[in-house]
Amino acid sequence: MNAKELADTAELRHRIRRLLAVFRSITVHMQGPGDGQEMAQHLAGRVGALGRAAIASIAGMDLECLVLDELLAHGVHRAQTVVEGPQVRLNAKAAELMSLVIHELATNAVKFGALSQPRSRLRVVWWFIGEGLSRLHFEWAENGVRMDTAARSTPGFGSQVVKRLVASELHGDGELVFLEDGILCSIEFPSDETVSRNE
Repeated sequence: MNAKELADTAELRHRIRRLLAVFRSITVHMQGPGDGQEMAQHLAGRVGALGRAAIASIAGMDLECLVLDELLAHGVHRAQTVVEGPQVRLNAKAAELMSLVIHELATNAVKFGALSQPRSRLRVVWWFIGEGLSRLHFEWAENGVRMDTAARSTPGFGSQVVKRLVASELHGDGELVFLEDGILCSIEFPSDETVSRNE
């Protein structure tokens, strides 16, 4: 093997290890009592989200396409939501993690949130902030939702992904807040090594 082939092989091995680590996190979280068929559907959805990101992220993945593809996979069309921000291309690592985050948010919105109730709204936006626009800020905001009290008090896997994996994998900050009439997910991470942009 030449130097480029060795580097490509090392990158592939690293990506596989990263995906397996995320997959282990998923399966550990899903252990415990619950309906077997529902758990299988959740697992299949999460693996599908990772798979879509892994395939597309070889050459990088457009953030807007990532959001719209995930919504479309849930049967949601763009007319039902606001999706906007500058064009950014995520590298493999950021695309894989953000794909999982967006999958969790979309699944919850379709089952319990803004995409399950006729008068509620979903807005997904992102922009660059900080000195030299060095960080990417991403927001998923749902409002007009009749929230279940139990849902607000029981953090799920999506909360774990947003808070822990964003910090450990992207060296960023993530927060998922349950409001009176919806949720607000805010994520920020350094953009220098994870994003290319066309402004």
